[in-house]
Amino acid sequence: MLTLIEKHYNKHKEDLRLQRRHGMVEYAVSMHYIHKYLETLGEKREVKILDVGAGTGRYTIALKNEGYSAEAVELVQHNIDVMKKNDPEIKVRRGDAREMPFIEDKSYDLVILFGPLYHLPLEEDKVKALEEAKRVTKDGGIIMVAYLMNDYSMLTYCFAENRMADLMKSGFVDEEFHVRTPEGELYDYVRLEDIDRLNGKVGLKREMIFSPEGAADFMRTQLNQMTDENFELFIKYQMQMASRPEVVGAGSHVVDVVRVG
Repeated sequence: MLTLIEKHYNKHKEDLRLQRRHGMVEYAVSMHYIHKYLETLGEKREVKILDVGAGTGRYTIALKNEGYSAEAVELVQHNIDVMKKNDPEIKVRRGDAREMPFIEDKSYDLVILFGPLYHLPLEEDKVKALEEAKRVTKDGGIIMVAYLMNDYSMLTYCFAENRMADLMKSGFVDEEFHVRTPEGELYDYVRLEDIDRLNGKVGLKREMIFSPEGAADFMRTQLNQMTDENFELFIKYQMQMASRPEVVGAGSHVVDVVRVG
């Protein structure tokens, strides 16, 4: 029987998301910071990268094509099929971020965890995924973890769609306007203090935290109407703004950069 995640990604065109303008901002900024930390991890030919929950492999394939040893773990077979179609030589294994027994301890210099924690509403499952990422990362290595942000969902899905009162009555949103995702829902949303709590439980030390898209998800229509010149300037703007405190947490998601050991 297909899981909720599998049903979603069998229909959702994940391979196209990062090719739309709001996704292009996210991708460009994320790659900027990936490269920043790769430079601290050693010579390109020696650095090993694992992309967990790799989707259709946009980051894995790009990094492999740059000459890195980049491999993927992905849960959804449809995404794996698309990834293999895009690059038949990509090394990808099917698996769950919470349990990867086929990967040895301390095997990778950089572990990318851009998708899995979106889909784990239970804190204990988030902790398992972070502990597994920590286990397979070398001492001194980097983990980059993406989270969907609570207050983006408050504004776009709750208030903008005129659903807030009903969602609070049902208990999906509490009196502090925090999503309380029940088990079985597809997406979960957090605040910065939730991420700090998870890091504390797993023993991860933050290097930095940034917002890959900033206001881009709020500005999809405007981005599509921009000239190419102004769109390129928006990407440069977001690269400079991504880690500023007034931006982090305001976008649709953040990437937490943590070091192991």
